[in-house]
Amino acid sequence: AVVSTQSTGEGEDYRWAYVKDVFGGNKLVLHIFNLFFVVIYQSILLLLLVTPQLALIGEDMALTTLDTILAGIFLFLVAMETLADCQQQAFQRRKYSSNQVGEGDGEVRDGFVQSGLWAYCRHPNFLCEILIWWVFAMIPLSRVGCGWSLVGAVNLTGLFTGSQDLTEQISASKYPEYRRYQETVPAFIPSVRMMTIKRRD
Repeated sequence: AVVSTQSTGEGEDYRWAYVKDVFGGNKLVLHIFNLFFVVIYQSILLLLLVTPQLALIGEDMALTTLDTILAGIFLFLVAMETLADCQQQAFQRRKYSSNQVGEGDGEVRDGFVQSGLWAYCRHPNFLCEILIWWVFAMIPLSRVGCGWSLVGAVNLTGLFTGSQDLTEQISASKYPEYRRYQETVPAFIPSVRMMTIKRRD
């Protein structure tokens, strides 16, 4: 499905057009990249994320205090990622329904969301997604000392970091004000000073 939609342009990820330009539109190179990076590597990554849980088979599954804490953090992160995605979706609907990029309120004029969770870091959804899988990896690590359970989380962090770089290159090329946003708002971890300023505002 990924290969077909990206090859035909139907339902295409907006970043794919940028990748095609990087490879000069060479279809053979694009298909090789798609096969090894999108299909094979990301399938392996999914396995690395979930297979460590197999180490728990046969272990005492009585609920511990740490399990409760990890579950609470997990649910909190899912809620925050959902909120960030909803804020992004609401902004995109407002932007394209008004067709006022370059006009209207500040966000619509600039062309990208900067309010809500997006006022504290540039990629709150990425941050929550990364942390969700780190919490998931901590379960077998805390139970049976399964250190290799962190391999998937480490790889996912690298993948999202690369995706963030690509996303920001595209945003900065499209929206002049994005450079200012990059200079004033952290990519992932909000600073204590910024959070204090936002609360006062």
